[in-house]
Amino acid sequence: MKRACVVLVAIALLGFGAVSQAAEDDVAVIVNKSNPAGSLAMTELRKILLGPRPKWSSGMDITVLMTQPGQSERSATIKIVCGMSETDFMLHFVRTWRKHDGSSNAASGDAPRVFDSGAQLRQSVASTPGAIGFIKASQVDNSVRVVAIDGNLPGQAAYKLKLQ
Repeated sequence: MKRACVVLVAIALLGFGAVSQAAEDDVAVIVNKSNPAGSLAMTELRKILLGPRPKWSSGMDITVLMTQPGQSERSATIKIVCGMSETDFMLHFVRTWRKHDGSSNAASGDAPRVFDSGAQLRQSVASTPGAIGFIKASQVDNSVRVVAIDGNLPGQAAYKLKLQ
């Protein structure tokens, strides 16, 4: 009986290790803790990224934050959510600005604010009520809240935002 309990505990611990490893291979969508959004559909996330930028249900403007081009969490987000390469993503904003005579406004879809690291991005989301950001799930801490995408969170089998 004692041996069976030890085996069950070992299996449970192995299972938890697999979940955390899976989460480390995911991109977490994070928001400020005061933001009431708990879940977004992938189509909503695409609209948030590409504009015209909607507002949160509270009426607050959405501020999109991303890491520098070339970082895995940014590349995966652009590819999976928008179906684009980094070049196409940046060209989208150039075309949008040209359409609006070079003026940059939220209605036309501002390009995301860019940070050198996931830690800097997380700190900015934590201090900006309308912010949404994309970081490696392993970089999440309790200063921000993770938003479910299509009802799934990082580490769950059906979660779609995986690092490439």
